Amino acid sequence: MAGRVLIVEHNPKIGGLISAQLREKGFDAVNCTNGAEAAMELRKQPVDVILMDNGIKMGGVKTARILRMHEKYNTIPVVIGLPPEKELARGVIREGQANGIGHFLLKPFTLNALHKKLTEVLETDEPIERPTHMEIREEIKNLSNLPAMPAAHSRLLALLSKADEEVDMRQISSTLEQDPALSMKVMKTCRSAYFGFQGNMMSQAVAFLGVAVVRKIVQSAIIYDVFGDAEEDEATKAFPMDGLWRHSLAVGMAMEVIGKADKKKTHFLLGTLHDIGKAVFLVKFPDHYGKVLEVVENENKSILQAEYELLGITHADCGGELAIHWDLPGEVRTAITSHHQPGQSNQHRRLAAMVHIADIAVRTMEIGFAGDALIPEMDPYASRLQKSVEEIVQHREDFVSQCDSILGG
Repeated sequence: MAGRVLIVEHNPKIGGLISAQLREKGFDAVNCTNGAEAAMELRKQPVDVILMDNGIKMGGVKTARILRMHEKYNTIPVVIGLPPEKELARGVIREGQANGIGHFLLKPFTLNALHKKLTEVLETDEPIERPTHMEIREEIKNLSNLPAMPAAHSRLLALLSKADEEVDMRQISSTLEQDPALSMKVMKTCRSAYFGFQGNMMSQAVAFLGVAVVRKIVQSAIIYDVFGDAEEDEATKAFPMDGLWRHSLAVGMAMEVIGKADKKKTHFLLGTLHDIGKAVFLVKFPDHYGKVLEVVENENKSILQAEYELLGITHADCGGELAIHWDLPGEVRTAITSHHQPGQSNQHRRLAAMVHIADIAVRTMEIGFAGDALIPEMDPYASRLQKSVEEIVQHREDFVSQCDSILGG
């Protein structure tokens, strides 16, 4: 039984040779060199089986697990090409079997051995079980190796979650002093042209800025302290982190405008973290995300559409898992996961709608860069809220000044 085979081989000459030999055997074969290219090939045309060299970038098993998160590809059988060293091969088999992969072929293999294995896989009647929603969520957490929130940030978020009048500024000052990087960030922001503070002591700076501003600095620092040291690659060249930080900060500021009458103290945090999943993708899966950005650029698609088409999961899914990992309030997770379609959310719908409006407003103001130049359509539920995009856009100059002071621009 012949079928369509995708060969993912790190050596393009070997991949081309395998493809040519399989075609002689009646297979329809196509080859590529890594998981990101494999996702692009699968997007063009489905295949019946994937031959995945374990020596590719990120490893064959991990790459297969990434593909398995996509609902269109998660039932395609994968054959892992094993390294010739027996002990290494055993390790790959153990890893693969632990992650639902049951087909392996020791390299170097003959054409007859490959043909026999592919025929065996294609003729098997045993169905491949689709991963459940919970299993996919677990995969997102495990594959992306989600970072921990720094201890000082976690403590400060708890201290600043109270009403302004209940916040102990002495505790805030002492906690800030325990984190040199965060202390430097607060002092630098405080001395910026926007605030103009001239002192040297943290306690003086905190008193000068006040609870609301300190809360804003601390909440915004989470995103660039955890992901700010990302190495430059093709993905971050196409989608610079600074552009993402500016967009996120401005959405946080827009959230404060929209929720000015509310007593909650998480509005700015909701806004700044709404796109945090994009940072995870950029740092943890730069090659795959580089292809996402290619689709955005070449086909004029939204980054959300491109993510789903290539990865099967979106930055909203990934950001929601990070919010759980960081033990953030449920409203934060909902705002992250549902800000594109707040009307479909079962919980915290109004907050998700507020983030949706803030995101549209900031895209309209062209502050920072969110990965694509498209302005989303307004969700029908969000359109019922009183605060309009036009009202928020009037604050553009102030938003830009605050972004400059916080980011040092």
